[in-house]
Amino acid sequence: MAIEHYHNLVIGSGEGGKILAWNLAKKGETTVVVERSMIGGSCPNVACLPSKNVIYSAKAVALADPKTGLGVMTGSTRVDMAGVVRRKRQMVEGLIEMHLGNFKASGAELVDG
Repeated sequence: MAIEHYHNLVIGSGEGGKILAWNLAKKGETTVVVERSMIGGSCPNVACLPSKNVIYSAKAVALADPKTGLGVMTGSTRVDMAGVVRRKRQMVEGLIEMHLGNFKASGAELVDG
């Protein structure tokens, strides 16, 4: 097995790690990022953005079927929770693809570990 040499080793591809790795790699420094599970960190996978995606769906329902105060009268409003989850998953998949593209474009290597 050949030994690989890098200028920089970054543990985790969260907000700090990915930005640091992309910038170092763009400057020509060989950089490797080791990520165990969530490419891009928790924000694009389970925290900030996915939660806001679901909250936005809830807000849309509240606007479509207000209980009081807006003067809007509608029929029965239902939530397609499977559709909400599909929309969120599609967003997460797109964000992961964007992150992978940024790793490739910067020259930083991403390793599962």
